[in-house]
Amino acid sequence: MDAARTQGMLGLNGSLNARARAVVKAFLEARRRAPAFLLSCGVFPEVSEPGSDKLHSIVHELSIRHLNGRRHDRALHAALHRCGTSAESRDQLEQELNALLTAETTAAYVFGLAAGLSVRKLEDTLNS
Repeated sequence: MDAARTQGMLGLNGSLNARARAVVKAFLEARRRAPAFLLSCGVFPEVSEPGSDKLHSIVHELSIRHLNGRRHDRALHAALHRCGTSAESRDQLEQELNALLTAETTAAYVFGLAAGLSVRKLEDTLNS
């Protein structure tokens, strides 16, 4: 399948909004990285500290690269510096924290999905 057709099928040709395109791009990168991660850490990386550290690193990179994680992190730090005792300050801090958590959670989700698809593809390959 050619690149233009693939981009069109995934909505990268402009048919998706910017947030949706960012999620698709994060997923494509996650699919590229998942097989190597699974081969080096196994299917259950949470049982080992190095596997968990590597998983967090990948999720954090996906968040920064595709889901505005760096911007949300900077905004959170700025809100913390401005933070006072007013309700408005607390609301601003909560908003920035939620944005950062959303980016990280979305990155974790797309990587988990990609890892699951990689395991399934490996199983299909081994069974054929």
